[in-house]
Amino acid sequence: MTSLRHRLRDFIDIFSPRYCAVCGCRLNTTEQILCAGCRMRLPYMRIDDFYDNPISRLFWAKIPVEKAASFIHYKHDSDSHLLLMQLKYNHRPDIGRSMGEVMAQDLQRRGFFQDIDAIVPIPLHWKRFWKRGYNQSMQLAMGINKVTRIPILGKAVRRVRNNESQTSKSFQERMENVDDLFEAKPITPYRHILIVDDVLTTSATMLACAKALLDKNPGISMSILTLAKA
Repeated sequence: MTSLRHRLRDFIDIFSPRYCAVCGCRLNTTEQILCAGCRMRLPYMRIDDFYDNPISRLFWAKIPVEKAASFIHYKHDSDSHLLLMQLKYNHRPDIGRSMGEVMAQDLQRRGFFQDIDAIVPIPLHWKRFWKRGYNQSMQLAMGINKVTRIPILGKAVRRVRNNESQTSKSFQERMENVDDLFEAKPITPYRHILIVDDVLTTSATMLACAKALLDKNPGISMSILTLAKA
């Protein structure tokens, strides 16, 4: 079956070739989104302790965080920057789904998803969703779901304001920019939620989403996962 699938992919690639999202070289039958070279060069975070690491410490004493991880470092003028720009601004939702699968395959082997009941992707405001055509965080969640089968709560949180970009803002300005940004719904019976986003910077947006969920669901615990950490 696998060889038949590869032959079919070879045939399709003759008429509709696929190219690496970072370097632009043509992908072979077994490669998805990234060529082998670009995948090897990604700046992986390689977090070993999901409970005590630079990601989880951002949330200590702020929300009841259980585990936290980011998959790659986000750096300007790097392969990770190109990958994220393609995902967000070049109409490539497939990058989100594929990278969600890659993250999930790696983290599932190490027990990251144990005890997590549901996935909540950070929502976009409807105006931004309409302009982009998809929510990149939802695409990541869909990739994670394909591997783990953990349900996605796509309507658990709503973004009520189309806030300004967080770029170039201080931490205090970012916190003010996301004040009352989200509204959440009760999510009974789920008690351990994984919040998923594409890039983690100061944690302001993630905290605002988490606090909205806590307001409606006191007593829940949370874990955090992002594709990249700036």
